[in-house]
Amino acid sequence: MQTPFIQKTQRTQGEVKRPKAAFKGFTLIELLVVIAIIAILAAILFPVFGRARENARRSSCQSNLKQIALGIIQYRQDNDEKFPSAITLFVTGSLGWASSAQPYLKSTQVFQCPSETNGPANKNNPVAPDDNGTGFTDYYYNAMLSWNGSLTSPDYTLGLIEAALPYSSLTVMLGDGNGNLSSARFRSNGCGTASNATISNPTFGNCGGVGSFPPGPYASTGGMGGAGSASWVRHLDGSNLAFTDGHVKWYKGANPTATAGNIVASNQVYNPRAGFKRSGQSPTFNAVNEDDI
Repeated sequence: MQTPFIQKTQRTQGEVKRPKAAFKGFTLIELLVVIAIIAILAAILFPVFGRARENARRSSCQSNLKQIALGIIQYRQDNDEKFPSAITLFVTGSLGWASSAQPYLKSTQVFQCPSETNGPANKNNPVAPDDNGTGFTDYYYNAMLSWNGSLTSPDYTLGLIEAALPYSSLTVMLGDGNGNLSSARFRSNGCGTASNATISNPTFGNCGGVGSFPPGPYASTGGMGGAGSASWVRHLDGSNLAFTDGHVKWYKGANPTATAGNIVASNQVYNPRAGFKRSGQSPTFNAVNEDDI
Protein backbone atom coordinates (compact mmCIF):
# COMPACT_ATOMS: atom_id res chain seq x y z
CA MET A 1 0.00 0.00 0.00
CA GLN A 2 1.47 3.35 -1.03
CA THR A 3 2.03 5.85 1.74
CA PRO A 4 0.44 9.14 0.92
CA PHE A 5 2.83 12.16 0.63
CA ILE A 6 2.48 14.46 3.56
CA GLN A 7 3.78 18.04 3.04
CA LYS A 8 5.93 19.17 5.89
CA THR A 9 4.59 22.40 7.14
CA GLN A 10 6.17 22.62 10.56
CA ARG A 11 9.70 22.20 11.84
CA THR A 12 10.40 19.08 13.77
CA GLN A 13 10.98 19.35 17.43
CA GLY A 14 14.50 20.46 18.33
CA GLU A 15 15.16 22.13 14.99
CA VAL A 16 16.21 25.74 15.65
CA LYS A 17 16.15 28.53 13.09
CA ARG A 18 19.69 29.84 12.62
CA PRO A 19 20.10 33.55 11.89
CA LYS A 20 22.12 34.61 8.89
CA ALA A 21 25.74 35.38 9.68
CA ALA A 22 26.12 39.11 10.39
CA PHE A 23 28.76 41.09 8.30
CA LYS A 24 31.74 41.84 10.48
CA GLY A 25 33.56 45.22 9.77
CA PHE A 26 36.74 46.84 11.15
CA THR A 27 36.52 48.51 14.48
CA LEU A 28 37.74 52.04 15.00
CA ILE A 29 40.77 50.79 16.91
CA GLU A 30 41.73 48.47 14.05
CA LEU A 31 41.44 51.29 11.52
CA LEU A 32 43.62 53.57 13.64
CA VAL A 33 46.25 50.84 13.97
CA VAL A 34 46.34 50.33 10.19
CA ILE A 35 46.62 54.08 9.58
CA ALA A 36 49.46 54.32 12.12
CA ILE A 37 51.33 51.48 10.41
CA ILE A 38 50.96 53.13 7.00
CA ALA A 39 52.18 56.44 8.42
CA ILE A 40 55.24 54.77 9.95
CA LEU A 41 56.08 53.00 6.69
CA ALA A 42 55.68 56.25 4.76
CA ALA A 43 57.97 58.07 7.20
CA ILE A 44 60.58 55.36 6.68
CA LEU A 45 60.29 55.00 2.90
CA PHE A 46 59.87 58.60 1.75
CA PRO A 47 63.40 59.64 2.84
CA VAL A 48 64.72 56.50 1.13
CA PHE A 49 62.95 57.45 -2.11
CA GLY A 50 64.19 61.02 -1.76
CA ARG A 51 67.76 59.82 -1.24
CA ALA A 52 67.52 57.56 -4.27
CA ARG A 53 66.24 60.50 -6.32
CA GLU A 54 69.10 62.72 -5.13
CA ASN A 55 71.57 59.93 -5.87
CA ALA A 56 70.35 60.03 -9.45
CA ARG A 57 70.76 63.82 -9.55
CA ARG A 58 74.26 63.53 -8.11
CA SER A 59 75.18 60.98 -10.78
CA SER A 60 73.74 63.26 -13.45
CA CYS A 61 75.76 66.18 -12.07
CA GLN A 62 78.91 64.06 -12.09
CA SER A 63 78.18 63.15 -15.70
CA ASN A 64 77.83 66.86 -16.55
CA LEU A 65 81.15 67.69 -14.90
CA LYS A 66 82.82 64.76 -16.65
CA GLN A 67 81.59 65.95 -20.05
CA ILE A 68 82.67 69.53 -19.36
CA ALA A 69 86.07 68.32 -18.16
CA LEU A 70 86.51 66.30 -21.35
CA GLY A 71 85.43 69.31 -23.39
CA ILE A 72 88.08 71.44 -21.69
CA ILE A 73 90.68 68.74 -22.29
CA GLN A 74 89.75 68.75 -25.99
CA TYR A 75 90.03 72.54 -26.01
CA ARG A 76 93.44 72.23 -24.39
CA GLN A 77 94.63 69.75 -27.02
CA ASP A 78 93.63 72.18 -29.76
CA ASN A 79 95.29 75.17 -28.11
CA ASP A 80 98.88 74.24 -27.40
CA GLU A 81 97.98 72.39 -24.18
CA LYS A 82 96.70 75.59 -22.58
CA PHE A 83 93.65 75.69 -20.35
CA PRO A 84 90.90 78.10 -21.39
CA SER A 85 91.00 81.55 -19.88
CA ALA A 86 88.68 82.05 -16.94
CA ILE A 87 87.66 85.29 -18.59
CA THR A 88 88.14 86.64 -22.11
CA LEU A 89 87.55 90.34 -22.63
CA PHE A 90 86.46 92.09 -25.80
CA VAL A 91 86.03 88.90 -27.78
CA THR A 92 82.48 88.46 -29.03
CA GLY A 93 81.11 84.99 -28.27
CA SER A 94 84.00 83.99 -25.99
CA LEU A 95 83.34 85.60 -22.64
CA GLY A 96 84.90 82.99 -20.44
CA TRP A 97 85.84 79.39 -19.94
CA ALA A 98 82.27 78.09 -20.45
CA SER A 99 82.01 79.79 -23.83
CA SER A 100 85.38 78.31 -24.80
CA ALA A 101 84.30 74.78 -23.86
CA GLN A 102 80.77 74.98 -25.30
CA PRO A 103 81.72 74.30 -28.96
CA TYR A 104 83.19 70.96 -27.86
CA LEU A 105 80.04 70.07 -25.93
CA LYS A 106 77.43 71.59 -28.26
CA SER A 107 75.01 71.84 -25.36
CA THR A 108 74.14 74.45 -22.77
CA GLN A 109 72.02 72.05 -20.69
CA VAL A 110 75.13 70.16 -19.63
CA PHE A 111 76.19 73.29 -17.75
CA GLN A 112 73.11 73.08 -15.50
CA CYS A 113 73.21 71.09 -12.27
CA PRO A 114 69.98 69.04 -11.87
CA SER A 115 69.86 69.91 -8.17
CA GLU A 116 70.24 73.64 -8.67
CA THR A 117 66.98 75.32 -7.69
CA ASN A 118 67.62 78.42 -9.81
CA GLY A 119 66.87 77.60 -13.42
CA PRO A 120 68.93 79.03 -16.28
CA ALA A 121 68.10 82.52 -17.45
CA ASN A 122 67.13 83.32 -21.03
CA LYS A 123 70.69 84.32 -21.89
CA ASN A 124 72.10 80.80 -22.14
CA ASN A 125 74.63 81.65 -24.83
CA PRO A 126 75.83 85.23 -24.35
CA VAL A 127 77.65 86.93 -27.20
CA ALA A 128 78.08 90.55 -26.11
CA PRO A 129 81.40 91.39 -24.38
CA ASP A 130 79.59 93.38 -21.68
CA ASP A 131 76.96 90.71 -21.01
CA ASN A 132 77.39 88.80 -17.74
CA GLY A 133 75.51 85.89 -19.24
CA THR A 134 73.58 85.10 -16.07
CA GLY A 135 72.43 81.50 -16.04
CA PHE A 136 75.05 80.08 -18.42
CA THR A 137 76.54 77.57 -15.98
CA ASP A 138 76.00 76.39 -12.41
CA TYR A 139 79.61 75.18 -12.18
CA TYR A 140 82.64 77.27 -11.29
CA TYR A 141 86.05 77.03 -12.93
CA ASN A 142 89.34 77.17 -11.05
CA ALA A 143 90.58 80.65 -11.91
CA MET A 144 94.11 79.57 -10.97
CA LEU A 145 94.28 77.69 -14.28
CA SER A 146 94.52 81.03 -16.06
CA TRP A 147 96.33 83.04 -13.38
CA ASN A 148 99.20 85.43 -14.11
CA GLY A 149 101.00 84.61 -10.84
CA SER A 150 100.36 87.91 -9.05
CA LEU A 151 98.74 88.00 -5.62
CA THR A 152 98.28 91.76 -5.58
CA SER A 153 97.05 92.20 -9.18
CA PRO A 154 95.72 88.83 -10.30
CA ASP A 155 94.86 88.48 -13.97
CA TYR A 156 92.73 85.54 -15.12
CA THR A 157 92.88 86.14 -18.87
CA LEU A 158 95.83 83.81 -19.43
CA GLY A 159 95.87 80.07 -20.01
CA LEU A 160 98.11 77.84 -17.92
CA ILE A 161 99.97 75.09 -19.76
CA GLU A 162 98.97 71.59 -18.65
CA ALA A 163 102.58 70.48 -18.29
CA ALA A 164 103.08 73.17 -15.63
CA LEU A 165 100.75 71.40 -13.19
CA PRO A 166 102.76 69.58 -10.52
CA TYR A 167 99.81 67.37 -9.48
CA SER A 168 97.04 67.25 -12.09
CA SER A 169 95.05 64.60 -10.21
CA LEU A 170 94.81 66.85 -7.14
CA THR A 171 94.18 70.20 -8.82
CA VAL A 172 90.53 71.24 -8.88
CA MET A 173 89.24 72.28 -12.30
CA LEU A 174 85.44 72.50 -11.82
CA GLY A 175 82.92 72.18 -9.03
CA ASP A 176 79.36 72.73 -7.86
CA GLY A 177 78.76 76.45 -7.65
CA ASN A 178 76.13 78.93 -6.64
CA GLY A 179 73.54 79.34 -9.39
CA ASN A 180 73.04 82.98 -8.43
CA LEU A 181 76.55 83.71 -9.73
CA SER A 182 76.18 81.72 -12.94
CA SER A 183 77.88 83.07 -16.04
CA ALA A 184 80.31 82.01 -18.74
CA ARG A 185 82.95 83.61 -16.47
CA PHE A 186 81.87 81.91 -13.23
CA ARG A 187 85.21 81.27 -11.52
CA SER A 188 86.86 80.80 -8.16
CA ASN A 189 90.41 80.68 -6.85
CA GLY A 190 89.44 78.94 -3.62
CA CYS A 191 89.47 82.27 -1.78
CA GLY A 192 86.78 84.23 -3.59
CA THR A 193 84.49 84.08 -6.59
CA ALA A 194 83.47 86.27 -9.49
CA SER A 195 81.20 86.11 -12.50
CA ASN A 196 81.71 89.59 -13.91
CA ALA A 197 84.10 91.01 -16.48
CA THR A 198 86.73 92.25 -14.01
CA ILE A 199 90.04 90.57 -14.79
CA SER A 200 91.38 91.09 -11.24
CA ASN A 201 88.59 89.15 -9.48
CA PRO A 202 88.45 86.98 -7.49
CA THR A 203 91.01 88.23 -4.99
CA PHE A 204 93.05 86.32 -2.42
CA GLY A 205 91.67 88.31 0.52
CA ASN A 206 89.90 85.41 2.22
CA CYS A 207 92.89 83.11 1.92
CA GLY A 208 94.98 84.91 4.51
CA GLY A 209 98.66 84.17 4.69
CA VAL A 210 100.27 80.81 4.08
CA GLY A 211 99.05 78.45 6.79
CA SER A 212 97.11 81.15 8.64
CA PHE A 213 93.94 80.29 10.53
CA PRO A 214 91.34 81.67 10.43
CA PRO A 215 90.36 81.76 7.58
CA GLY A 216 92.92 79.01 7.36
CA PRO A 217 94.45 77.02 4.51
CA TYR A 218 91.13 75.67 3.31
CA ALA A 219 88.99 76.84 0.42
CA SER A 220 86.32 79.24 1.56
CA THR A 221 83.60 81.77 0.61
CA GLY A 222 80.08 81.19 -0.58
CA GLY A 223 79.95 81.27 -4.36
CA MET A 224 82.12 78.26 -5.02
CA GLY A 225 80.71 76.37 -2.08
CA GLY A 226 82.33 77.76 1.03
CA ALA A 227 81.17 77.44 4.62
CA GLY A 228 77.48 78.19 4.88
CA SER A 229 76.93 77.70 1.16
CA ALA A 230 74.17 75.43 -0.10
CA SER A 231 76.38 74.29 -2.98
CA TRP A 232 78.61 72.33 -0.61
CA VAL A 233 75.66 70.35 0.70
CA ARG A 234 73.75 70.17 -2.57
CA HIS A 235 74.19 66.47 -3.23
CA LEU A 236 73.51 64.36 -0.15
CA ASP A 237 75.37 66.76 2.13
CA GLY A 238 78.30 67.08 -0.23
CA SER A 239 79.39 68.33 -3.65
CA ASN A 240 81.10 67.17 -6.83
CA LEU A 241 84.56 68.21 -7.99
CA ALA A 242 86.22 67.65 -11.35
CA PHE A 243 90.02 67.62 -11.59
CA THR A 244 92.44 68.65 -14.28
CA ASP A 245 93.20 65.03 -15.21
CA GLY A 246 89.51 64.56 -16.05
CA HIS A 247 88.24 62.49 -13.12
CA VAL A 248 85.23 63.53 -11.01
CA LYS A 249 84.59 62.76 -7.36
CA TRP A 250 82.00 63.56 -4.69
CA TYR A 251 83.19 65.05 -1.39
CA LYS A 252 81.36 65.17 1.90
CA GLY A 253 80.47 68.71 2.91
CA ALA A 254 80.56 70.32 6.33
CA ASN A 255 77.59 71.63 8.21
CA PRO A 256 76.23 74.52 6.08
CA THR A 257 76.45 76.77 9.15
CA ALA A 258 80.10 75.89 9.78
CA THR A 259 82.66 78.64 10.10
CA ALA A 260 85.03 79.59 7.29
CA GLY A 261 87.75 77.05 6.72
CA ASN A 262 85.55 74.02 7.27
CA ILE A 263 83.76 73.59 3.96
CA VAL A 264 84.33 69.84 4.00
CA ALA A 265 84.00 67.56 6.97
CA SER A 266 87.59 66.39 6.87
CA ASN A 267 89.03 69.74 5.72
CA GLN A 268 90.18 68.20 2.48
CA VAL A 269 89.93 71.05 -0.05
CA TYR A 270 92.75 73.57 0.24
CA ASN A 271 93.10 77.08 -1.11
CA PRO A 272 96.06 77.93 -3.39
CA ARG A 273 98.07 79.70 -0.70
CA ALA A 274 98.30 76.55 1.40
CA GLY A 275 100.63 74.95 -1.14
CA PHE A 276 101.00 71.31 -2.09
CA LYS A 277 103.13 70.53 0.95
CA ARG A 278 100.24 71.50 3.18
CA SER A 279 97.45 69.91 1.16
CA GLY A 280 99.29 66.63 0.67
CA GLN A 281 97.04 64.18 -1.16
CA SER A 282 93.93 66.33 -0.71
CA PRO A 283 92.26 68.42 -3.44
CA THR A 284 93.64 71.91 -3.90
CA PHE A 285 93.00 75.00 -5.98
CA ASN A 286 96.75 75.47 -6.29
CA ALA A 287 97.89 75.01 -9.87
CA VAL A 288 101.54 75.96 -9.45
CA ASN A 289 104.32 75.17 -7.03
CA GLU A 290 103.83 76.81 -3.64
CA ASP A 291 107.25 78.43 -3.93
CA ASP A 292 105.79 80.58 -6.71
CA ILE A 293 103.08 82.23 -4.56
